[in-house]
Amino acid sequence: MKAVRFHETGGPDVLRLEDVPDPEPGDGDVLVRLAASAVNPAEVSRRGGRMGQVVDLPAMLGIEGAGVVAQVGKDVTSVDVGDRVIARQPPYSYAEFVVVPERSVYAVPENLSLVEAATVTITFTTAWSALRVRGGGKEGDTVLVQAAASGVGIAAIQLAKQLGMTVLATASSPEKLEWAAWYGLDHGINYVEQDFVAEAKRLTDGRGVDVIVDGVGGDVLARGITALARGGRLTVFGGGGGRETSFPVVDLYRNAVSIVGVGGSLTPREDFEMILGWFGEGKLAPTIDRTWPLAEAAEAHRYQESRQIKGKSALVISEDS
Repeated sequence: MKAVRFHETGGPDVLRLEDVPDPEPGDGDVLVRLAASAVNPAEVSRRGGRMGQVVDLPAMLGIEGAGVVAQVGKDVTSVDVGDRVIARQPPYSYAEFVVVPERSVYAVPENLSLVEAATVTITFTTAWSALRVRGGGKEGDTVLVQAAASGVGIAAIQLAKQLGMTVLATASSPEKLEWAAWYGLDHGINYVEQDFVAEAKRLTDGRGVDVIVDGVGGDVLARGITALARGGRLTVFGGGGGRETSFPVVDLYRNAVSIVGVGGSLTPREDFEMILGWFGEGKLAPTIDRTWPLAEAAEAHRYQESRQIKGKSALVISEDS
């Protein structure tokens, strides 16, 4: 099969489309012929050697995809050959085929294309983990989403509205905030022109927000602590704007706030199935900015790094998409 690999860490040009052996499903496994793979910041970081972990080279990339079941192993009962499925956090997805355990496949809602389905797993499970699983968000709460136009940001905005929350979010331009408003954003904050802490306090009549969804890190995370209401939760899923920060300890205990790490793997299977049901009912929408063929994975990574992206991008792998 064809797959994208890299033999050394570095810039996008290290990515190569190569022939690799076809995977074989074992007992309890599902072989998926992938139609598309999402492109994620974590893959860009891994390619660049910035994940803080040892990478065995040559290495493959991709942590979410969708396609059609090509073969099932012994004892697989929930899917059949020909079914349209999402592969949740497979070992790779920049490839024509992947083998995943039966527990990692989900039926694609009928109203989603396979390209769309390939882009919803990481962002929506991460956002749900931040909002609900670890953030404890509920109807009537107020949430501040940092970086509204990011993949997780726009997913968090949509999910927060499903929970009945009031949504504040930051972005660097009026255009991004207007785009986010189409997906349910209640109050946009242009952080280039406005102090997001002061605006969050103003918009909540001085109370502060109940939950912050933060993938920026750095000084933004430190300042965000002071935008929380008493007992508020700051949920962190990344550090795109800085992997280190510092803040006065008093900021934590003065208002009994907490900082918790989150990730998509913390979202239970039944919760993700509920989220996919919301897609099927038209209550949530995928947000694909651009697509590229698999052979142009390097271009997709350049675009991801350019910070122009709104929502998600994807690699189209087969005609099944």
